[in-house]
Parts: sequence; structure tokens; C-alpha cells
Amino acid sequence: MHALKGTKQTIEHIQKRVATRKKKNSYIKSEKTRKKMSLLLKGRHLSPVTQFKKGNLHYNWKGGISTINQRIRSSSEYKLWREAVFKRDNYTCRFCGQRGGILQADHIKPFSLFPELRFALDNGRTLCEDCHRQTNTWGRPKKMYYDTSTNKKFQQGAYRPH
Repeated sequence: MHALKGTKQTIEHIQKRVATRKKKNSYIKSEKTRKKMSLLLKGRHLSPVTQFKKGNLHYNWKGGISTINQRIRSSSEYKLWREAVFKRDNYTCRFCGQRGGILQADHIKPFSLFPELRFALDNGRTLCEDCHRQTNTWGRPKKMYYDTSTNKKFQQGAYRPH
């Protein structure tokens, strides 16, 4: 049975418990300890049982079905593009001016329709999650897309002007 169950606790007591819990979980190892751990792990190989459970030998392998979209969005080039957009906009939403919080790098011209502009810095803008939901490029692709720069309307997969 828990000793504090059913008793009212003061805010100071709760804050003290939380503070000690944080100290225990945030243990930082010294440089000497990290080097020792690194030396211990160097040269180790996977066990014979484990080494045959990687990649196409794993029981859950589905033939390398990662989509091109997933590969691009997890690439270092895409992460650098995102970070560059955030820095350029000073981590501030372009629509409402919110600074910090949950920010997203939005493609002004859709990612799927304009592959040549995927990493163009001028095709990105920083938006908060709420403002991003209000754009016509948020979420699943819409049936029609209207390009304001060329005043043309087209569908995904259809001919698009260069």
C-alpha cells in the first residue's frame, strides 16, 4: 500500500518530490565514463542469432516498401531545408506571428506537385500548426490545386507548367 495514498499533499511537498525525481533521471556521465563505455562497446558484433534478423532476412520484411516521399522527408537534405526555413523566418509563424511552439515548415507550392521546388528555400515558410491547417497545401492532397503565381488550375498527376 502506498504511504501517501488518501492524504492531501501541499504544493511544496509535490514540487519537492518532482524535483528529486528529475535529478535522478537526468544523470550526466563524465567524459571519462563515456570513454570507458565507448571502449567496451568497440569491436562488438551482433550475435549469430541476431545478425540474420536484419533487412530482408527479418521476418517482418515487406520488400523495401518505404515510399520515395518517406525517404525524402527523412533525408538530411530535407532536415537542413526545414531548419533553414525556420532560421530565415526567425522561428515565427508567417501568418499569426506566433514565436516558438509547434512550428511546421510548409511548402508554398505542394511537395508532391513540384518536385523541383522541394528544397528551394523560397518555396518554404514557417507556420504554426493551426495556421498550417488553414492552407490549401495541408494534409492529404486536394483534388485540385490553384497556382496563384501562374493563375492556373491543375490536378495532381496532371500536366503542370514548368
